Amino acid sequence: MESFWLYERALTATNCGIVISDARQVDHPIIYCNPAFEKITGYSQNEVIGRNCRFLQGADTDPEAVAQIRQSLRSHQEVRVVLKNYRKDGTPFWNELTISPIQDAKGCLTHFIGIQTDVTERHQAQEELRRSNAFLTAQQEADPEGVVVMDEKRMITSYNRHFCQMWNIPEAVIESSDREKLLECILPLISEPLKVFSVLEYLDQNPSLTQRDEILLKDGRVFERYLAPVRSPTGIYYGRIWSFRDITEGKQTELRLRQQATREKLLSGMNQRIRQSLNLDEVLNTAVTEVRHFLACDRTLIYRFNPDWTGTITVESVGEKWSPTQGVKIEDNCFKKTQASFYQKGHISAVEDIYNADLTPCHIKLLEQFQVHANLVVPLLQGDKVWGLLIAHQCSGTRQWQKEEIECLKQLSVQLSVAIQQAALFEQLADELRERQAAEAALRESEANLKQKAAELEKTLYELKQTQLQLIQSEKMSSLGQLVAGVAHELNNPITFISGNLTHANYYVRDLLELVQLYDQHYPQPVPEIAALTGEFDLEFLKADFPKLLHSMDMGVNRIRAIVNSLRNFSRLDEADHKAVDIQQGIENTLLILQHRLNPEKSNIQLVKEYGNLPSVECYPGQLNQVFMNLLNNAIDVLEEAEEERITPGTGEQFSTPTIWIRTEVSKQNSIIIRIADNGSGIPQELQERIFDPFFTTKAVGEGTGLGLSISYQIVVEKHGGKLQCFSEPGEGTEFVVEIPLIPFTHPVAKT
Repeated sequence: MESFWLYERALTATNCGIVISDARQVDHPIIYCNPAFEKITGYSQNEVIGRNCRFLQGADTDPEAVAQIRQSLRSHQEVRVVLKNYRKDGTPFWNELTISPIQDAKGCLTHFIGIQTDVTERHQAQEELRRSNAFLTAQQEADPEGVVVMDEKRMITSYNRHFCQMWNIPEAVIESSDREKLLECILPLISEPLKVFSVLEYLDQNPSLTQRDEILLKDGRVFERYLAPVRSPTGIYYGRIWSFRDITEGKQTELRLRQQATREKLLSGMNQRIRQSLNLDEVLNTAVTEVRHFLACDRTLIYRFNPDWTGTITVESVGEKWSPTQGVKIEDNCFKKTQASFYQKGHISAVEDIYNADLTPCHIKLLEQFQVHANLVVPLLQGDKVWGLLIAHQCSGTRQWQKEEIECLKQLSVQLSVAIQQAALFEQLADELRERQAAEAALRESEANLKQKAAELEKTLYELKQTQLQLIQSEKMSSLGQLVAGVAHELNNPITFISGNLTHANYYVRDLLELVQLYDQHYPQPVPEIAALTGEFDLEFLKADFPKLLHSMDMGVNRIRAIVNSLRNFSRLDEADHKAVDIQQGIENTLLILQHRLNPEKSNIQLVKEYGNLPSVECYPGQLNQVFMNLLNNAIDVLEEAEEERITPGTGEQFSTPTIWIRTEVSKQNSIIIRIADNGSGIPQELQERIFDPFFTTKAVGEGTGLGLSISYQIVVEKHGGKLQCFSEPGEGTEFVVEIPLIPFTHPVAKT
């Protein structure tokens, strides 16, 4: 009983469905099923007991599997089949069924035990695999490329018919699944089998690599090969796919296009060379070099004829293995009779083998001297005459010249003929040009002489103009200086006399006043005559006012002396050389002379001075004073003429009073800056470029000579090496900036 209980527990615990049918009864009814059977089929034990297992089958159950079951039951033998059954709810499942007969101790059949396993998922996976294999096979057959697949053991697993056709391989070799037999068929067809074999060995050692290359077959075909590994998503190596594509036609097309491009490049390059170069030797040398590389031949040369049909090899390009022929003079006595008219008509000779081309013995002998086995000859024409020959030699053996090669040389010969004709015309023109150049050289020499004389005359006129300007300035300054010096000298003597006597007169008056005071003190009652005289004038007023009168006269004399000193300083007749002076003192002397124009009683012009701390400057002080005089005079003239409201430069502030600003400073460029600005009407833009020109003036006739600013420019720029600049905007006033370098200017720059 305990054993029966264990068996029962085991049958209940198994995942396989187990049924027991009674073999002794008709139709073998089920007498037992375990829970796994109920779970698989959906039927309960009560619904199953007493029934035959056929109730699980359907109309589409495999008849062959059913027949195997019936046969096993009749023969009392064990059977194992996979068939399609249906659950209680009508859903199908694939049942792996094993039926085993059970006999008693006497050997009589008593029961059948059926063991069922649900293999639906496995069956579906197998079906999907078969479906995928079918699609893969169809895809391989539809692929225009030849495909063969090998597993990790190098055994052929699949292929397509196109692969067999490409390599002409019997299907029996493929069906053998042996890669070595396959290679025995493939390698003999390849031009470089060892190279291909080494690649395969390398890929076998490195299964993860891919390989794409091209294979050249001995029959001229070209296959593109692609070898790629087959791997699972987890990286397991399953084998390798070989794919072959016939690219022969594409390669041939590519070769033709490349040859055509090379030919067009050669022709266009030569055409450009001919247009750019007039050197015929350079063009011909380039031509033979390019042709030899294009044809890949052993020697290329140009043979030029003499009038007697002898000739010389003028240019040549030859391979290292072959003897040069350039410069060799060739006398072919039979050429004139047999070949001259042929080439003169523009015909081309293409000889593949000199010994099988019906050449004359003398011609063959000539070619043998140069190791020629095959040649290509194209004539070079100059008009109607044969100028020479363009020849390609094949010395290493015979050669079949291609149509494209012959056409290329024919086109090139036309270009070279143009270059030859062009060179002849150029030579003809060169003689004419030499004659013209001689005449033009004489004409240019004459023109050069005229230009030189014109330049000298222009220079002389300029120098004369400058000399005239300098003479006018010198005369003006000399006259002004002599006048000022004379006036100062004439005034200085009486002023000195008056100044010296005023001192004595002051002493005398003081003594007399003291005497009168003593008389008043000691003789308070003067005689009648004295009393009458003192009654006629105010003695007390005279005592108080007479010292003031003398003091006022002394102040006037000092004023006159200061004016005389300013005149002398302005003229600077005693300071013609460089001298360190105070620039601001020179400005003050100039303002003192112009004081009559700036007198508040006569003029409303306001003067604003902003002096910086300037060092002494090495300069011509008298000339700089003249510059200050010209600039200040012009500013005063402008302000006296202006009537409209003026604007302070740079501030925008409205100014009703005419004003002149004088500013001085030391610049960062180590020079002195003097700015003289006014708030006048300004200078129009079109006139600013001419204000420093000699004799240019905007004043009315008789009011200005136009020399002031020109002379000032020469003094500042040419005498002192400085700068004189004008900044002006109409309606905003004008500013002149004088810049004098602190370093003495020792080399004046003269205009030429």
